[in-house]
Amino acid sequence: MATPSTPGDRLFLSEAHARVFGMIAAGEVVPDSDQPVVEELAALGFVVHDRPDSRPVALNPETVARRTMEALLDEAAARVAQLSALPRMADQLTGQYARGQWRAGGGSEYIDDPAVVNARLDDVVGSAEKEILSAQPGGPRDAVQLARSLERDTAALDRGVTKRTLYRASARDHAVTGEYVRAMSARAEYRTLVAAFERCIVVDRRVAFISNHLVEGAPEHSAWQITDRAMVAYIAEEFDAKWRRADPWHGELRGRVPAVDTVSGPGGVRTTRRQREILRDIVEGRPQQVTASRLGISLRTLTGEIAGLKDRFGASSLPELTYKWALSPDRLVDDEAPAAGPAGAVDGQAA
Repeated sequence: MATPSTPGDRLFLSEAHARVFGMIAAGEVVPDSDQPVVEELAALGFVVHDRPDSRPVALNPETVARRTMEALLDEAAARVAQLSALPRMADQLTGQYARGQWRAGGGSEYIDDPAVVNARLDDVVGSAEKEILSAQPGGPRDAVQLARSLERDTAALDRGVTKRTLYRASARDHAVTGEYVRAMSARAEYRTLVAAFERCIVVDRRVAFISNHLVEGAPEHSAWQITDRAMVAYIAEEFDAKWRRADPWHGELRGRVPAVDTVSGPGGVRTTRRQREILRDIVEGRPQQVTASRLGISLRTLTGEIAGLKDRFGASSLPELTYKWALSPDRLVDDEAPAAGPAGAVDGQAA
């Protein structure tokens, strides 16, 4: 029979335990066959039995139970206190552990100081050998920021590095950015995209810089430097996908197309914001079920919307609708752009 360590290890004693305890309390001799039971009672604290040849002595069960209960309660209180402290201890160490993991293996590194971000960019772009990809969705930048980019980019281009930069369509309304693009377009490529995209800079498809979307409460313009080859390849592929959908830009300016609910197109065509989102998803090759779910409408409603767009554009098929949408000024409406304000630095991170 196994020997329990405390009374809490069993809910009840057996009839044998009660019988043997009664014999001991009455001063009777316990048979050798019941010695294992005596040992268990001694382990539970109800009997004192120092040596096999000594006579066991029964103790007051109430006293034993009270003393044991107090000891167990003290132990439980200590364990509760330890359990309560564990979350605080974990919080103290979590930040340090996470920062260590961010730097482990060289896959990605979080940088919270914009000055360090720019210093890293200067270093990485300065060592570029083949290609620089830059996606800048934040908006037009001021003359100081563009002058910094001009100096750094010119040095890279002088080494034979190719450079492609993607802006939001609203950059076409910004004179300073247009002047910069006109000065550089003979040596580098620039395009603008109406749809939203994420900021990134990719150098030689070996290093990428992306905006921070992980660390809460991080300083503005903090970033991640990515060196994991698989992730850098994915970021570059995402850039290429947006680039294929974008419009070439050589710095020419245009009047701002208002992002109102409807605008006039050729032949009196008018599109709503939802229709423009549908058309952009069609161009991107997004499944209709995904578009319907994103817009919160049924697939049947979406099918009706597409049929109505075909009628409005005089298109008999989706490829023809896509072609006619590409020629429509409605395509230039920037539904994601903020309200017009003073020209200046919207994007503080160098590119």
